[in-house]
Amino acid sequence: MTPVIGILTLTASAWLAADEAPKRATATQLSAPGSHYAMSLAEKLDMRAEGFDYDHRILVSVPASYAANPDKRYPVLWVSDGAMFYDLVVGTVSFYAMGERIPELIVVGVGHPREEGMAGVGKRTADFFVPGSGLTGDEVATNYMKKLFGADPGDIFAATKGDAFLAFLVDTVRPALQAKYRMADDHTYLGHSAGAAFGSRILFTRPDAFDRYILGSGADGKTLQLEAEYAASHDDLDKIVFVALGSLEWTNKGMAAQRIISRSALLVENIVLREYPSLKLTGRLYTAEDHITLIPRIVSDGLRTVFAEEAKTLYPMPW
Repeated sequence: MTPVIGILTLTASAWLAADEAPKRATATQLSAPGSHYAMSLAEKLDMRAEGFDYDHRILVSVPASYAANPDKRYPVLWVSDGAMFYDLVVGTVSFYAMGERIPELIVVGVGHPREEGMAGVGKRTADFFVPGSGLTGDEVATNYMKKLFGADPGDIFAATKGDAFLAFLVDTVRPALQAKYRMADDHTYLGHSAGAAFGSRILFTRPDAFDRYILGSGADGKTLQLEAEYAASHDDLDKIVFVALGSLEWTNKGMAAQRIISRSALLVENIVLREYPSLKLTGRLYTAEDHITLIPRIVSDGLRTVFAEEAKTLYPMPW
């Protein structure tokens, strides 16, 4: 039996030799050191934001071709909840870049140290929300959340520091990494759940911080308010935005009490009705996906959507 690797090699060679095939890639380019094969973890470091009493863990992975192209600058993908999502995102980016589905990217993850476990996950409430944010906003949902938590959910947000975390991310972490890594002036934000609510806040309060936004199932009590405030003073939103929801979130009690589907859907509908001329907006509702199983779909389809134009300029590949 022919080994799988032999089949892939033969297929690639035949494709490259075919007279009718595009000649934009060569066998040498495909096998050369530094070709887009696998990303590597370049660094992990801890940094502390002003006003916080704990550090955030910063993870940086560079493209496979980074060392072989010392003059090249790469777009940057910023991933929230680094401890949970980083490996999935880096693996997906690595495969898609190798297959020429998206350009090579520097990937930066920001979150808590993994060794903190679920205790660290709890810190994301302080990171992603601001005082006055509300998960519920109406009596039916609030009563359910009170029963679930044994307390008023509004109390959770009394000491949140989302604005300070945003300033830390954009004004402290980014300049520090730009001084060390060859980052292009091309930044994409990826966040899910509370991380998406945080991303929506960035979109409407500091929209120029990122060029593209990949947001999964997240809109808090202030998201719609911020969108309305932005629309009152702006007539355009020159961004690429991907928003995704899972249909099974609709009938999950915890998600229903946070109005995940209704708020996120209304956010998309309102943005559509603003008729921003430069906005490229994609909304997806995935059937049979819940708040967790939705995550790989957000990463995969989100990346392919927001980098669709760049993908047109890449080498056509035999797979």
